[in-house]
Amino acid sequence: MSRSYRVLIVEDEEIESSALSMMLKYNRQDIQEVRSAANGIQALEIYKDFLPDIVLMDINLPGINGLDVIRQMRLLPGSPSFVIISAHSQFAYAQEAMRLDVTDFLVKPIRLEDINRVLDGLAQEIEQKRSWTERAQYHQEKMDAIRPVLESDLVLSIASMRSAAPIATIFDFMQIPVAAGFVFAIQGSQAGSTLLRSVKSIMRNMGMTCIGEMIHEICVCVALSGEALYPARVQETMRHLSNTLCASGSPCQIGVGSVADCADDLRRSYEQAIAALRGAAATGAPLTFQANGGLPEQNSLAYITEISLKITQSIRAGKAELIPEQLQRFFGTFQLLTAYQQVQESAYWLYILVIGNFPENAGDLQPLSSGQLFAIEDINALQDTLERSFRSLAALHNRQESLQPNQLVAKAVQIVKSRFQEDLTLDSVAEELNVSLFYLSKLFRKHTGSNFTEYLTQVRINQAKKLLAAGDMSVKEAAYAAGFNSQSYFSKIFKKYTGVAPSEYREQPPAKG
Repeated sequence: MSRSYRVLIVEDEEIESSALSMMLKYNRQDIQEVRSAANGIQALEIYKDFLPDIVLMDINLPGINGLDVIRQMRLLPGSPSFVIISAHSQFAYAQEAMRLDVTDFLVKPIRLEDINRVLDGLAQEIEQKRSWTERAQYHQEKMDAIRPVLESDLVLSIASMRSAAPIATIFDFMQIPVAAGFVFAIQGSQAGSTLLRSVKSIMRNMGMTCIGEMIHEICVCVALSGEALYPARVQETMRHLSNTLCASGSPCQIGVGSVADCADDLRRSYEQAIAALRGAAATGAPLTFQANGGLPEQNSLAYITEISLKITQSIRAGKAELIPEQLQRFFGTFQLLTAYQQVQESAYWLYILVIGNFPENAGDLQPLSSGQLFAIEDINALQDTLERSFRSLAALHNRQESLQPNQLVAKAVQIVKSRFQEDLTLDSVAEELNVSLFYLSKLFRKHTGSNFTEYLTQVRINQAKKLLAAGDMSVKEAAYAAGFNSQSYFSKIFKKYTGVAPSEYREQPPAKG
């Protein structure tokens, strides 16, 4: 059976794109369909629905260049073969193309023998890829068919009710990468299978693999992660699960075991989860953690919230000098009451609560990860780390507050009007004004009624209209003088904004109002 292929041409010059399309349509019997895009944004939109087998990509595109478009396509479904086309054989392009696993590099003008040579080689590669994909799909279908049996065996093995196969061996056979995991047990009003499906769906949406089985009317679940699991993430995940189930009309009680760093330790986590579930049943609590893996006591959590609000108030009031004293009192309290691991967990919750109170500064802040905080093994170093982070947040907040919003937007507008010919972006202007991207974007739209890109485009179009009306420049010269880097892209945008083509506007410029 003959195979056929879908080809996407990304080329901003219409004549070259049309010529290349005709080469493929009338000289290749194995080409099923050819589509074209004039810029990176259009190419990405077409790609999502078209899912081409081959992408012929020009590098010098308006807006996003070809190499960046390839990077973004690599993140989307599908696995096409990429061929770079360019007017110049530049070594830097070739280097980057190799890193992006580009198949070939063609220099314009492209000859029929060149494109045939490349496509003949690609056809063989694509057939090998399809054959491998079909075999992999066949094996995956077989695995999917027996997966429920394997999941059941795994949970029963962890519960020590069936231990013929080692737990790690079952994980390997199921091709589940496991670096850490924990067991939790649930009793609820829903029927067992319905509850299990709900739990798996919620856990999957939070990025965790979850398998489960009903054992004596208890839903026993194993949460698995391909990376290290810190107690804070377990706490946050399980609290979300409990709240979501309750909100959906399925109140239940959940017992959670401690984190296991190897497969065999999951049996211990199971025993702890069952014990915690018994405790929940006795007290009526909806969620109970095993003793060394739970949230701080409710009064401790309230204390963390109280301190976070005081630090937030200090930052907003411009009184960063109060932060060391507030942190000293915070760490002194928890150092006396808890083990160091719980001090780390409490510090993590404090950090998250404070940072979350400043969404307008999130774009410029370099946030601390949970891994960074839990890796600090000395309480003084932990306190110093939080103090430095909060002081940086205070400095950033004060810097933004010192600029009046209307003054800030006026400066941004002045940059656009005076330097529209440059490669301006919202990011570069925000950096120049020393404010966050998020903050400037919000203010710009509020005070101008447009987003930054729309405003910049309108300024450039207005400048182009003046140049064309003067009659001293060609359309191409006016496009580049107004800040556009492609005549074809300029013509398209100009007609979108004015309703006429640049050449028509140049011949008969509108009367001055």
